Amino acid sequence: MKNLHIVRAALGALYLGSVVSASTGGLGSPMPASASTREPMRLEAKLSPDGRWVAIHGSRGWSDETRGWIVPLENGVPIELRDVQPNGSQTLAWDEHNLLRVEVVNQDAGIPEMHWLQPSTGETVRLTRDRDAMREQVRAATAEWGTVSERHVADGRTLRIVRWSSERTHVDLESIGASRLTLSTQPGSGFFTSTREGVTFFSRFDMVAGTERELLQTIVPDFDWRVSADGRKLLVSEGGLEPRARILDAANGTLLDGPWLATQPRWIEGCDGRYFAAVEGAHRVLFDLLRDRKLDLGGDEGAWPEIVALEDGRFLVENDREVALFNADFRRERCLFYAPPDTSVAAR
Repeated sequence: MKNLHIVRAALGALYLGSVVSASTGGLGSPMPASASTREPMRLEAKLSPDGRWVAIHGSRGWSDETRGWIVPLENGVPIELRDVQPNGSQTLAWDEHNLLRVEVVNQDAGIPEMHWLQPSTGETVRLTRDRDAMREQVRAATAEWGTVSERHVADGRTLRIVRWSSERTHVDLESIGASRLTLSTQPGSGFFTSTREGVTFFSRFDMVAGTERELLQTIVPDFDWRVSADGRKLLVSEGGLEPRARILDAANGTLLDGPWLATQPRWIEGCDGRYFAAVEGAHRVLFDLLRDRKLDLGGDEGAWPEIVALEDGRFLVENDREVALFNADFRRERCLFYAPPDTSVAAR
């Protein structure tokens, strides 16, 4: 197929083999700089559902240059996807069968296509040009179980309707003052706040049981929450003189763990509800709730890396320039993939 050529990449100047030290597993000597060389590509990594493969999308913003790779965790030897054209936010994504779904633009016909690739070979096993089918694939991968519509009333109320399309049902919710609503990953339930006279009321609704339940009240400013991927835990944070974070049971609001004097808490992807990261003092810390321990992530500066917890206890870490493996103690094992330089410019 002219529009999508898949080739096995040899370890060379574009890839990890030229920049990784075999003895330490870390980066070797830096590549020579060139005044005409642009910054490396920004990387986005996505782990396959079975945890064996990493899809990497690289882009160089202003030039619209985009490339993609499949990298096996076992050996780190990449397969490059040739002529991948950006076509929405889901250019590369995994399906539930561990096939890599790739959106491309057919170079001959100038129309979008969607390919499903076998990660072990990089070969296309299925494709479609049906735009409705392509939109449905993206919607199924990104959409939540429900939709929310809202309108604000002059007296400060917010009226929301949550529709559960597959069950053909809905619930009407009303909030006062500053408010927010988040749907749980568990179909039919979600969380919302309402603020009256400086008091924030945090509640859960359950469309299956037909109930609304208040989980807590707080007068602490900067109240926020994040739902774990399995929908069973809430990572709650509160500001003030002593900012703190704690873990609540998403069903009834009881305290499961904490509190900790920490700010900017966020769940770590993978191993549902086991890990979260936050800032303690001047350091970023990873909290392991199962083993009741903390792992130092370094100083609180620059952009946060994207961290995925693997089932074998290790971590996949992506920081725009590289994708690396870290062990269970969050010590760097090896660089899995490094953003290739712009060789076409550097060679001039």
